[in-house]
Amino acid sequence: MRFSSVALPGSLAILLFAVGSLFASPAASAQPIADTLFTWRGYSQISTTHVAIYPADPQEEERPHTVVLTERAENRGLSTVDDMRFLADAIGREYGVDPAQATWVVRWGAYSFEGARGDKEVLLRATFRRTASGRLGSPYWRVITRTDLLELTDRRWRDEG
Repeated sequence: MRFSSVALPGSLAILLFAVGSLFASPAASAQPIADTLFTWRGYSQISTTHVAIYPADPQEEERPHTVVLTERAENRGLSTVDDMRFLADAIGREYGVDPAQATWVVRWGAYSFEGARGDKEVLLRATFRRTASGRLGSPYWRVITRTDLLELTDRRWRDEG
């Protein structure tokens, strides 16, 4: 089979390049992979959290996804931190994300408590490793800033609190 190349006029080539660049730009892919409420049964109660999954910076090879969990006031079950390992495993299965290869961020603020007001919040980053048996180990925790969260989500995160 033979292929031949076709020379395009300069202005047409520039137009095609510009249109193609629109689809490859971060603004075109600024939406999270998932942005929804996630419900799970923990021990004896139903728990719920807001989940947003973002692709990481394209150069980030070790942890290609950032999963942002927002603790909501309407959650009547276990908190995200209390059930983090189970929750990471369940969300990972649901959305095809390996919990040990993702960065997890848990958010708390006034939106996490009924009747609370204010704009202060706590952001905790969690990462996991697999044990020798392949199971998900305990999370490693670190307090982060909003700037860190923006960097982890390649500037795609928007405050949904």
